[in-house]
Amino acid sequence: MGATHDSLAAHERRTSPGTIDPRVSLPLAKSTFQPLAPGGWVLPGQGEAYPNCGDTLVFGCLDVAAHSQGRIDGVDVVGKIFVDMRRRTCLRASCPVCYEKWAGKEAHKIEYRLGQWRGSGRVIHLMVSVPESLYYLAMEDLRPLAYKVAREIGFFGGSCIPHPFRQKCVFCGSPKDTMTDRCLNCGCGEFTWVFSPHFHFLGFGWILGEKVKAVYKASGWVSKNLGLRETVGGTALYQLSHAGIHQDHHTVTWFGALAYNKLKVAPEVVERKTCPLCGGELIRLLWVGEGELPVPGEEGEYFVDPEGWIPGYSWGGQG
Repeated sequence: MGATHDSLAAHERRTSPGTIDPRVSLPLAKSTFQPLAPGGWVLPGQGEAYPNCGDTLVFGCLDVAAHSQGRIDGVDVVGKIFVDMRRRTCLRASCPVCYEKWAGKEAHKIEYRLGQWRGSGRVIHLMVSVPESLYYLAMEDLRPLAYKVAREIGFFGGSCIPHPFRQKCVFCGSPKDTMTDRCLNCGCGEFTWVFSPHFHFLGFGWILGEKVKAVYKASGWVSKNLGLRETVGGTALYQLSHAGIHQDHHTVTWFGALAYNKLKVAPEVVERKTCPLCGGELIRLLWVGEGELPVPGEEGEYFVDPEGWIPGYSWGGQG
């Protein structure tokens, strides 16, 4: 009794806002790496998971009689039930199991708020790096200084994500390129996280080259215009995957024309997920058939035979 894998589910798993691009270097396991910036800022995923973080949750629709259409995305669904596999998440940035889901949720919020801006222009990505003379300050004290630099060079508002650390090659010290696992300078494949505070901004503005040079000459702050963003959510997700987190301070903040007291945004209306076959409400499902669950352990949507499934709350690894 095997599961039918639908192409929609495969696409969703590849593009879900909670899915980190496999090319992205994530923080090392907390057992081997516990960086600490001034003020107690750390990387995501360095804390303790709750006992049920990552547990399997099974939802779905058992109304086979209503599932009469022939195919969805080339998949035969006649006589099948819909199964929605999920993982329990605490949505904490510090959780080594759930921090990717936290990053996905925050990235979506950034994309939504930026999308509510009704002024002109497209979203740009700006990086502002702190001069070494200010490395003694905590990230929460550096952030308003970074705001000031961003305004001075032409960025008038958006989100701000602090990055206390950068990855550098352990052999030659060159910064790691985000899209490769090898040092572009010496070819080494080993990198380490070093304290190198900088801030990533997503928002609106027109970065003036002469202002960037003037600010650097006067104060040592380095600003880089990383250009227009075609995938705002993807950019935000990557930046959040190795952002600075703190138990007493927000990771994502807003300033300028998009600050909370400047831009009023209507709450996003999130529609309840329903069965794609009949539109019915999803319920918790319990597998009582023989053997293991007849669907892969990863999150996704599947169409499977109805035998062995009943409604109700599951036990063991299912929730």
